Amino acid sequence: MIQELEDKRVFINHGPIQMTLDIKINSRRSSDIAFKVAEYIIGELENLLKYMPELKDMKSLKKIKAEYPGVLNKMITAIDKCGDKTINVLGAVAGSFSDIALEKAIDLGATRVIINNGGDIAFRDISGDPVKIGIPLNRDLSKTKLVMTITNDMNIGGVCTSGLGGRSFTKGIATASVVLAGNAAIADACATYLGNMTNVEDEKITRCFAEKIDSGTDIPGQLVTLSVGDISKEKIYKALLNGVNAAEKLYEKGIIKGALLCVKDEIVMIPDNINYIKNKD
Repeated sequence: MIQELEDKRVFINHGPIQMTLDIKINSRRSSDIAFKVAEYIIGELENLLKYMPELKDMKSLKKIKAEYPGVLNKMITAIDKCGDKTINVLGAVAGSFSDIALEKAIDLGATRVIINNGGDIAFRDISGDPVKIGIPLNRDLSKTKLVMTITNDMNIGGVCTSGLGGRSFTKGIATASVVLAGNAAIADACATYLGNMTNVEDEKITRCFAEKIDSGTDIPGQLVTLSVGDISKEKIYKALLNGVNAAEKLYEKGIIKGALLCVKDEIVMIPDNINYIKNKD
């Protein structure tokens, strides 16, 4: 389904894609371009689905190939950059679709594009105006969220979030693992990775094998987190430290532009000067 919203944004609800397209030309929304992008995205999803048997296999599709769909090569590249060999290439699928939607919109003449694919966001304003991105820190959208102001000189084109309660599994205990990167594909892969790394062992943390929840999962045999009880502050800080150590390595290598990790009510940022405001809308 492709639906035009009242404010001329366009929403795609097609299989695994729930994507909002906010596309403008010189400050005016263009639903015409958005519909063309939506049709393109659905076509690219159909092309990708042909590779689904291989996509479910952790040992397949490790190298980019010219004959692959562009979105698949983005996924492979992003997973390779994050460095975690236990993450399947599907770990970057949402961010990669956001990226190709943005690129298509720019090709069609858009000047300001914000693509939100279930919380994995790609954006660009070719005039250089700042973009504000709101990020909920838990599943209750009425509670605390962050509003990040992204300026052109930050060279950030993607903000993605992983963690408990999201659409995908996590092996860690982060309420939110947020990554800022040059594009959404890399942000998506690294958010998954850092969410996994933000972890400790505790009897109040409930886990099970991924296939117990989803028989068709792409990470069978791997333990995923179901819930986190009332763990101690010491365990919270230890989990955050594990995530911070991993995030700092990615940041120092230039793979990510920054990260924000949240466990329960505790938040850390890498670097500590990310431009954001905290509110309770």
